[in-house]
Amino acid sequence: MFATTHLTSRALHSAAASILLMAGLTSGAHAAAANAQISGNGFSPTILKVVSENGTSWTKIEGSTVGLPVTVHIGMPGYPIVNYKVRQLGQPNGQYFVNVSPDKHHDDQVDFSTTYEGSTDYMTAAEKQAIIATCNSKLGEGKGIRESHNTFGAVGVELTASFLTPSKDVGPLPSGGLGEPHKATANVSVPVKCEGKHGAADDVAAKEPNFGVKGIHLRFMTTAGYPTRPNPATKCQLTEAKVRLETSKAGGVKFRLWTKVGNEPMQNQFVEAWSKFVGPGKFEANFTKTFTVDKTTTVQAMAEDLTNPIGQSTGWKEVKLDCTGAGGGGLSGTPGNANPDSLPQATPKAPRPVVPGVAVGTKVAPVPPRTTPQLPPRFGQIKTAPMPMPHAVAAKDRFYPSKIRVN
Repeated sequence: MFATTHLTSRALHSAAASILLMAGLTSGAHAAAANAQISGNGFSPTILKVVSENGTSWTKIEGSTVGLPVTVHIGMPGYPIVNYKVRQLGQPNGQYFVNVSPDKHHDDQVDFSTTYEGSTDYMTAAEKQAIIATCNSKLGEGKGIRESHNTFGAVGVELTASFLTPSKDVGPLPSGGLGEPHKATANVSVPVKCEGKHGAADDVAAKEPNFGVKGIHLRFMTTAGYPTRPNPATKCQLTEAKVRLETSKAGGVKFRLWTKVGNEPMQNQFVEAWSKFVGPGKFEANFTKTFTVDKTTTVQAMAEDLTNPIGQSTGWKEVKLDCTGAGGGGLSGTPGNANPDSLPQATPKAPRPVVPGVAVGTKVAPVPPRTTPQLPPRFGQIKTAPMPMPHAVAAKDRFYPSKIRVN
């Protein structure tokens, strides 16, 4: 009798455990079938403004509200919705755009589209950093920080929904339970304006409509001697590229200086300068850049005005910097006797003048190629980065008796 009772008790416990397990599996399957989705619904009506605090890069998003258009779908037939909440991803816990508990006996599906009002204060650090980085990727485009650029960013939203998971009555088990909350996130696309940081030149041009650049010039000033020593065995010349802009009156100017030294990649830099009174009716701005080398090298430079709507250009100029000594392309050691055996030498003949296009013996001297002067771009023409000219205009009047010579 005792054994029969013991077996019956064990069988009841096993049956109850099986029922609980089956109920749990059924509940989990129902919960997995429940659905909660949120997505961005087009672009935000807000334009986020990113500004520069240092004049060299974009650093800060200005505070404002942010319109967040979203579409929400919650539910599955037969699974009543207990609660749903929507918030901006960076909002503190407990703060929501909406926190709703529908009639759980009837509402098993919710669908709607709306626009919530978020804030830049609740943007996550990652969202802010991504937008600022996108703006700074525009520094190499157009006038860089000196002009505004338009792009897009993303602001996150989050949906949390809870469902009632139904199950059939089986003995003492409940008829239903609250399942795990379902969470979904999405990004809303937000237009962004990277606000340009205007300099003094932009302010003057805006206040003085008749202010303009009348001419831009570049020349090299090269030393006659060899003042630099890149190493103990080498002495080299140095040169200065001097840019001069003539303006209609005093004010700020801006230009881009393109340079190429030997076989190195071409470089450019954006320059702002101030044009001042230099004489009756004359206003000029000046800028100087120094070049040094460690071997005999050709230096090229060109400046293009960015002040006028259609800027002018100097065209490419070039100068050759010579180095002397073992390390600079010159000869090592000291000169010796060119005729060590003291043999009789023929008297050298004086060179005959060569005139281009005129026959000399059996050869005709080549005629120097003519180059077409560079013209400013016409209205509507797209400007591309200039390329160094293979036959750039060489510096004139190469040698001067003074220490500095002008090219």
